[in-house]
Amino acid sequence: MELKEKIKNFNLSEHEGIDKDDKNGKISKAFKPIAETILSGYFKVSKNNSDSYVTVHPTCVEMYYHEEGEGEDKIKDYIVYHRDSNDGKRMPVFPIGVLHNHVSGIDITFEKVVDDLPVRFSALIREFWIDKSNKKEEQTEKYGEENIKVYTESNPEKRSTYLYEALYSQYSVFDGFSVQWVDGNENDRKKIRCVNTRLNVAEYEMKNNNDGKNPKPEKIKKDGIAKELLTKNKNYKQCQRMWRYSINED
Repeated sequence: MELKEKIKNFNLSEHEGIDKDDKNGKISKAFKPIAETILSGYFKVSKNNSDSYVTVHPTCVEMYYHEEGEGEDKIKDYIVYHRDSNDGKRMPVFPIGVLHNHVSGIDITFEKVVDDLPVRFSALIREFWIDKSNKKEEQTEKYGEENIKVYTESNPEKRSTYLYEALYSQYSVFDGFSVQWVDGNENDRKKIRCVNTRLNVAEYEMKNNNDGKNPKPEKIKKDGIAKELLTKNKNYKQCQRMWRYSINED
């Protein structure tokens, strides 16, 4: 099934035994087929009116899922950038498949409205590699090319923010180009070899203001937390949701 159709038909509430903090791993298991579909497909960046194109292949994705509204059963993922603000300011709902650029990289967004409230669902491309074998652009400058590192499926680019360049810097805007998602076929199906916690994603807790009203989410700081439970940067308690999926062993 295509990624778009899987997302349109996805409803987490249909899965039994869901724990909002995912301590039992049921949400992680529900997300896995979507992650597998992403890791089996690729972005095709094409120059307009040309058969020249580049493909960008995700090798690791992180899932983000936040339900707007109040209620103890709501799944909250406060690290999500595109969500209603703590003071109640509403954010619009992205159409399915919008590329959301932010300080951590680029998300493919899968937002939808469920029971009149937005569900903020997205996948951050954490790692990727680029295939330029079909790029027919003439290179007028070779400066520094011998020092460019070649990334492959087993040796991907691990800096997620470099996806900006991979998608948007292949062709000139004066010539025009397009970025399109392409689903892999059965022969392209990738096996997920590693499921882990998301990189440097802190766990949150609700804290009251000085007046005791209007609590807001705050990251749990490292004080008193065992080292093995801290984020990679050692600043906060690591969120334990296993929502990172890779085709390579970490």
